[in-house]
Amino acid sequence: MPGQGTVEDVVRCLNFAQDVGKQIKAAGYQLEKANMKMLLADLTAAVASAKMELSLLQGVCEARDAELIRLNEMLVFKGNLRRRGDGYYKTLDGRPYGQPYCSYCWEGSQKMLHLHSKILSRDVRVCPGCKNEYQAARTPYLEADGLMV
Repeated sequence: MPGQGTVEDVVRCLNFAQDVGKQIKAAGYQLEKANMKMLLADLTAAVASAKMELSLLQGVCEARDAELIRLNEMLVFKGNLRRRGDGYYKTLDGRPYGQPYCSYCWEGSQKMLHLHSKILSRDVRVCPGCKNEYQAARTPYLEADGLMV
């Protein structure tokens, strides 16, 4: 039965395999053929179970690595973002520039989604994620003003 992909599950499977190996070693050549086959089947099952637990553990580690990368990127962006009006902007030398990001999405779930102009209305910007609408005057596109971007 598969575990949860933890180190304890892997160690448990390997300890069981070690116990079966000790039984085979202790019996020497005195085991009947049927008993030897049974112990070898137990040993094979324990090793297969340990492999499965290791693959589950690898999946858990990869998921945690991806989460750590996402959190690190979020920290980097957080240090480079600045709120101006109703949007967040990237900064260079402490000054905001570029297209605005949705403040609702950034503050709620740390998603950086650019605001888009609403079709047939230049006065309204819309977030593609949360569908919030912002006044274009409060979320303008900011030129870099000679900054090397």
